[in-house]
Amino acid sequence: MDEIDKKILNLIQEEFPLSERPFEDIGKEVGISGREVVKRVKELKEKGIIRRIGPILERKKLGYVSVLCGVHVDNSKIMEVARAINGLTGVTHNYEREGDLNLWFTITKKTAGEIDRTLSDLEETYGLKIYRFPEKRMFKIKTYFPL
Repeated sequence: MDEIDKKILNLIQEEFPLSERPFEDIGKEVGISGREVVKRVKELKEKGIIRRIGPILERKKLGYVSVLCGVHVDNSKIMEVARAINGLTGVTHNYEREGDLNLWFTITKKTAGEIDRTLSDLEETYGLKIYRFPEKRMFKIKTYFPL
C-alpha cells in the first residue's frame, strides 16, 4: 500500500463523494485519474483491506428495529452456524468471542416479530438458545483509521 492508497482510504472513510463521478472526484483530490482510483479500490478490496463501500443508514428513521444477539455454539458447529447467520437478511455483524456466549451478531428487520421468527427458526434448526439484547440507548461512535 503506497501513499496514494492511504490518501484514497482516508478520503473514502471520511466522506465518500455524492456525485455522478465520485471516483473522478477522489482522483482529483489525490492526483490520479478516476479510472486509476477504481483500479486501486478494487485491489484494496481484493486484498481484504476494504470490506465494502456503502451507506450507513439510520434504521430508526426508516422504521426498522435491531437486536444484539449472543449464543453458545459448540466449537464443532461454529462455522456452520456462523455461515447460516451470515446468510440471513438483515445481519450486520457476526463475530466469535471468548466466553460462554461465543457467537454474537446484530440483526435488523422491519419489525420485532420478523426478528423473533427468524431467530426462532435458527434456534429450532440448530438446537440453540439465542439471547436477545434489545437496544436501550444508542451510543454512536465514529470509526476512523487515519493512514
